[in-house]
Amino acid sequence: MKRLAGVVILVLGFGVYFTQPHALCANVLSDPLYAVVFYAVLGLTALFLLTSKKPRLCISPVGKAVIITGCDSGFGNSLAMRLDKLGFSVFAGCLAPSREGARKLEEDSSGRIKVMELNVTDDFHVRSAVRFVKENLGDNTLWACVNNAGIAVFQEIEWCSVIQFQQIMDVNVIGVVRVTKAFLPLIRASKGRVVNVASLAGRFTVPSFAAYSMSKKACIAFSDGLRQEMHKFDIKVVTVEPGLYKTPIAATDYLIDTNRKSWAETPTEVKDVYGEEYFDAFLKSIEGQMKRARSNVDEVVDQMVEAVTTKEPRVRYVPNFMSNVRASILMYLPTALTDRFFESIYKIKVDVKK
Repeated sequence: MKRLAGVVILVLGFGVYFTQPHALCANVLSDPLYAVVFYAVLGLTALFLLTSKKPRLCISPVGKAVIITGCDSGFGNSLAMRLDKLGFSVFAGCLAPSREGARKLEEDSSGRIKVMELNVTDDFHVRSAVRFVKENLGDNTLWACVNNAGIAVFQEIEWCSVIQFQQIMDVNVIGVVRVTKAFLPLIRASKGRVVNVASLAGRFTVPSFAAYSMSKKACIAFSDGLRQEMHKFDIKVVTVEPGLYKTPIAATDYLIDTNRKSWAETPTEVKDVYGEEYFDAFLKSIEGQMKRARSNVDEVVDQMVEAVTTKEPRVRYVPNFMSNVRASILMYLPTALTDRFFESIYKIKVDVKK
C-alpha cells in the first residue's frame, strides 16, 4: 500500500509539472527556497513510501535480557513495560528507585522487570549495575543496552551556565559512553545491540537549544563510531532520534523554572544587554515551543521496540514521517537558508542593546 502511494505521489507530481508548468512556476516555484522544498518533499516522500517495509518481530525474547537507563518516566519507563509484555527480561535503571514511576514498573510487570538504582554519571553506580545484571541474568544473555537517560536545557547561551553545559554533556554523552563500555562485554557475548536515544537536535541546532544539541550531536558521533567498530563483532548500533515530545524533561514548568534560576545568576552586565522584557518574551517563546511538542510518545516507543526486537534494525530511526521529511530537508539545505528559516520561527521580537 505504501509503495502504491509512493508511485501515485510521483505520478501526480510529475503530472502537475508537465501539464501545468506555467502555473506551478508562477505560484509555487517562483522563490528558489520554495522550489527546493517542493522537490525535496516530493522526492523524499516518494522515496520513503517506495522503500519502507513493514517491521517484523523476528527476535525471540526467550532467554534474552535488556538493560534500559532512565526508566523513572517517559520513553524508558514505557519501553520497559512494552518489552516485559513481549517476554523479555528487563533491567530498568532508575535514578530514584523509590519513586512512583520505578515502583509501578515492578508492581505492574509480569515479574521479569528488575529495577535497580542507576545514575549514569557515577562510575560506582554503573559498576554496581553491571554486577547486579551478572548476578541476576541466570540462563539469559544480555541482548540489548538501551541508553535512554537524558536531561534537557533550553536556554540562550549567555545565561546558560558552564556548569549546566557540563551537566548535560555528563548525562547525555559521557553517561552513554560509560554505560555502553561497561556492558559491551555482555553484549558481545550475545552478538546483540546498543540502542542510543539521540534527537533530531543532534542533526541541526536552533536558538536556545545549543547545549542540548551539542550533547545529542556528540551522542550521534559516538554511535556512528561505535557502529563501525562493533561491526566485526556482529553487534548492531542504532540511534533513535525523536523530535520534541511531551515528556518530563521537556515539561514547561521545569524549563521556565530553570531559566529563571539561570537568569537570576547571570551577571548584571549581561542582563542589562538583554533586558527583562526580552527575557519575559523568551519565556513565552519557550511556552509556545513546548505547546507544539508531540503528545503521542508511542511513536517513539514503537521505534525503540523495533530497534531492540527486529532482526535487522535500521541504523537510524526518526519517529513520525513528517518529522523525518522536515529533518532530511533541513540537513541538506544551505546554512544561510536554514538560518533564515529558524530565525523566522524562533526570533524574539524584542530589541536588545547593541
